Amino acid sequence: MEAQQPPPQSKSKYLFYGLTAVTVSSTLFLLPFIVTPALPRKLYGALPYQNTPSKHIKTALKLINNRIATNPPPNPTSLPPKKLKFVDLGSGAGEATILASFSNFDALGVEINPSLLLYSRAASVVSRSPCRFKSLNLINLPFQDYDVLFMFGVKPLIEQLKPKLISEVRIGGLVCLYRFKLTSMDEHFEVVGREGEVTIYERTSKRT
Repeated sequence: MEAQQPPPQSKSKYLFYGLTAVTVSSTLFLLPFIVTPALPRKLYGALPYQNTPSKHIKTALKLINNRIATNPPPNPTSLPPKKLKFVDLGSGAGEATILASFSNFDALGVEINPSLLLYSRAASVVSRSPCRFKSLNLINLPFQDYDVLFMFGVKPLIEQLKPKLISEVRIGGLVCLYRFKLTSMDEHFEVVGREGEVTIYERTSKRT
């Protein structure tokens, strides 16, 4: 007995569903990497999403851990030291935050783009990372609560955050930048690590 062939209409229906599934999946994958024009202009302006390459994130974490190993934070009690607090300012797809959590940091990613926030939270679940992600304008984030601040280093953003970095970063706190550098801040921050395009700064003077 010959197998019955599905009617042409059924073939068209399956083709439609298949194309729809591919389109939706592709859109969801690419959505986090689309520029979000609705970002608050007060801080972000019209900054596009720019991903920090994995090799530079790993370099940054290596430099940070080297600095902490040579200059560990004080631990006046006999209790095991708490995890140092790491925050990625503009965490994007979440890779730096996730990798920091696997480097024994209490890691938080701050991102205002809802698509990127959704993507990074999903990535943390898939990777079983204990890190967290929060939607928050950087102006409202208390920098003094963190031991390590990580930033891609977009120049307009750094310029706007300079006063906040000076007034809030704790003594001994580390600021890690990729590509761009802190300029005209030598009296407040000292370069304690540099490799390629990654620079680590340490807060050296009292907060103003």
